[in-house]
Amino acid sequence: MHQADAARAARPAEREAAEAMPEAVARGGTRRLLAADSFRVRARAGGVAVRGFSLHLERFSRAAGEAWRECFEPQEAGTGANAASPEQHISAFLSEAADRLASGGEGFPRLELWAPSPESRGEAPELELALRPLPSIGDSIALRSAPRGARPLAHRKGPNIEAYRALNRELGAEPLLLDAGGRVLEGATTSLIWWDPVSHLGAVSALSRRVPSVTEALLREAARFAPRIATAEQLAECEVWAVNALHGIRWVSRIDDVRCAPPDVQRLTRFREMLDRRWEAVTAPRAVC
Repeated sequence: MHQADAARAARPAEREAAEAMPEAVARGGTRRLLAADSFRVRARAGGVAVRGFSLHLERFSRAAGEAWRECFEPQEAGTGANAASPEQHISAFLSEAADRLASGGEGFPRLELWAPSPESRGEAPELELALRPLPSIGDSIALRSAPRGARPLAHRKGPNIEAYRALNRELGAEPLLLDAGGRVLEGATTSLIWWDPVSHLGAVSALSRRVPSVTEALLREAARFAPRIATAEQLAECEVWAVNALHGIRWVSRIDDVRCAPPDVQRLTRFREMLDRRWEAVTAPRAVC
C-alpha cells in the first residue's frame, strides 16, 4: 500500500503521525540516514517557494558536512572520486536539487545524506533528493510525553527519524521528548513555543541538545521568545504551539490527555501571517569553490 493510502486508513492520531513523519525509503536495508532536511514546497505564479528556504539549505549543509567527515578518515577523503571537499559535493548537490524543485510543483521533499553500505569501504556518502507528495496540513496536534533517552546525534535531523517514527506509532501521537530530568526538549518532528498564562510572554526550550528548528528561527526573528525550562505538566497549563516546516504553526490541543489552554486566536493568526511572509522563491544556492 502506498504510504498516503496507509495513512488514510490509520487511526486519526496515527494518521497525523504518519503524515508528519513519512517513512524513510529502505535502501537495501544496509544504509544509514546520516542527515536530512525536509520542507513544504508551495506552487505560486512563476515557480515554487519554501518558507525559509535559505535557512533549510544552510542547516542541511552544516549537518551533512559534519556527518560526511564522520564517515571518512582524513587520508580517505582526498583521493580519487572523493578528491573534492565535502562542501563542494554538498554545494553541487544542493544546486541540482534546487533546479529539480524549481521545475516541480507542490510537495514535501527531503534532502538526504546516506552512509555507504558496510561493504562499500572507501566510497563517499550518497546525497539524494526524495520527492514526496504533500501530506494534508493540520491546524492542531496532540502530544504524548516520552523520555528521549540516549539518542545519538540528537542535535542533527536524520539519524533518529526511524526511531522517532517507531515511537510515534507506539504512542499514537506526536512524541513530546523529555530529557532524563523530565524537562521538555522538543517534539519528535516539531519545536515547541508556549505562552505563559500570567505574563503572556512566549517561551522556547532552553535546552540546547535538540534539532535547530528553521520554523522556530523564523518566528524568533519576528518576536522575542525567552529560553525556559518546563515539564510536560507545566506545559499543559499553557497555550502551546508545535511548529515545523510542513504545517507551520499548530495549536497543541492536549498533552498526555490533559487539555491545553485554548489559543489566543488573534495572536495565532498574527504569527501565522508573520510566517507566511517568509516564503522564498526556490533558486540554486551560490556554489562553493
